[in-house]
Amino acid sequence: MWGLLMKMASHQGVMGVAFAGVERLPREQMPPIEVIMDWSAVVDYIERENLRLNQTCVRLVCDFQASGMKACVLKGAGMGTFYPNPLRRSVGDIDLWMAGGRKKIETYVGQHFDHVDMGDGGRHVAFSLDGVEVEVHYTPAVLYNPLHHRRLKAYFAAEEALPWNHCVEVELEHVGKGSVVIPSHEFNLVFILVHFFHHWVYEGIGMKQLLDYYWLTLAASQLEKDVKARVVDRLHHLGLGAFLAAVMSIFKTLGMDEKLLLCPPDDRRGSILLQEMLEIGNVTADDLLTGRFGNETLPQRFIRRLRRSLHILSLAPAEVPFVLLRSIFCWLKRGSTT
Repeated sequence: MWGLLMKMASHQGVMGVAFAGVERLPREQMPPIEVIMDWSAVVDYIERENLRLNQTCVRLVCDFQASGMKACVLKGAGMGTFYPNPLRRSVGDIDLWMAGGRKKIETYVGQHFDHVDMGDGGRHVAFSLDGVEVEVHYTPAVLYNPLHHRRLKAYFAAEEALPWNHCVEVELEHVGKGSVVIPSHEFNLVFILVHFFHHWVYEGIGMKQLLDYYWLTLAASQLEKDVKARVVDRLHHLGLGAFLAAVMSIFKTLGMDEKLLLCPPDDRRGSILLQEMLEIGNVTADDLLTGRFGNETLPQRFIRRLRRSLHILSLAPAEVPFVLLRSIFCWLKRGSTT
């Protein structure tokens, strides 16, 4: 049983968070010592990697500020500060949002860092620093419906014009804490759900990303009612109202007080979303390249995505058809080049 639980936690990207539950068990319910040793070794690795990521993150934010660049941390270290134990959050890369537009960002990053990947003109440029992958975004997220995407870009443009002065402290190795700039709670309640949706609707996603939004929602519980209402209205305006209600249903299942939910939960859609997340789990780039989906041919991948799109259509009826159209376009484009 314990091996199955460890496998499930790994599949969902929550090994560190889940181990906190194991630590709270009465002595007679503890897993065998070999399970504790294996699991704690993984947790120790996660904590050390988070400390390393935090160090690089603080360094980057300080360097950008010293150069007069306006930047904040998206997800990652910022989201970790909302967790009961920030170092237990599954570690990833560093995502920064820099103001100024694509050309200015590409010029600055190209001049200050080595081996920069300018990408394909999508949303960010990337490089590696201190062994940590860094993505500097000139737009934080995208949607597939053209109308919703234009609305999202307008929202980001308005946010970019505001002061970015929301600072949080992150844990550092040997030197205590360091400070980084993150977006406001109101912005994050919109952005993190869009980001979560973007990854989920295209390939599927695990509990790791859902927990980010769970702890963010709890951290933002003290926001004024009119601020929360703005968030819900904006997500509806972006076509994600049904998806938000499904997420709130899962939060209710996880024990969140219904008074703290952002909107009334939709239990029917929530059960569809939760079941799919448990089945698919956290989809990584390795899964697509060399892992469980790595051997798919283009037609096989398209058929899988088509079936999944039909299954999840009710959770985002204004977005899913455009995801399918994008898959068709990419399939035809790749097919024409082979």
